[in-house]
Amino acid sequence: MNRHFSHQTKEPSTMHDLARTLLIGTFACLVPLTGCDKKEPEQTKETIEEKVDMNLVDESKFGEPVHFTDPDEVPTEKLGNVDVGGSTLEISTVGLKQPNATLTVNIDHVSGPVPDTIRLWIGSRSGEGSVKSKADAHGDHWHGDATFPDVMTSRTALWIEIEDENGERVSTGMPIH
Repeated sequence: MNRHFSHQTKEPSTMHDLARTLLIGTFACLVPLTGCDKKEPEQTKETIEEKVDMNLVDESKFGEPVHFTDPDEVPTEKLGNVDVGGSTLEISTVGLKQPNATLTVNIDHVSGPVPDTIRLWIGSRSGEGSVKSKADAHGDHWHGDATFPDVMTSRTALWIEIEDENGERVSTGMPIH
């Protein structure tokens, strides 16, 4: 019997190996998780005035303040009437006339057939290098944006293209200086 007992102590059981492996693995995983109980300070809801002593701020280093344009101060100009494909349209613009600026174009139907579609651009007749846009229709009134090219010349014009119910396109330009 002694012999049998000594035989068991020399060769540990598989269950004993499994328990030891689990114990060592669990201990190895838990050790890094232990640490000091250092608590982070609670965040308070402070205003910028409470965080920064405004008496020490040199506002001259911020540069010039940004001035926004009041929409009522943007120049509005009536360009007059234009005949395009048998339709007479009254054209007015809102915005500055300068390179890369966007001009809002307002179009009112005066007489003749009502166009199905109106497209706008600023530049040359061909529209090459210009951004063409489709005007939004509201009954007999349209509005759209046209962007000035990088370089403006004496031949730079506002072009208005209409498309009738047959899909035929006709365009005409108006001087815009």
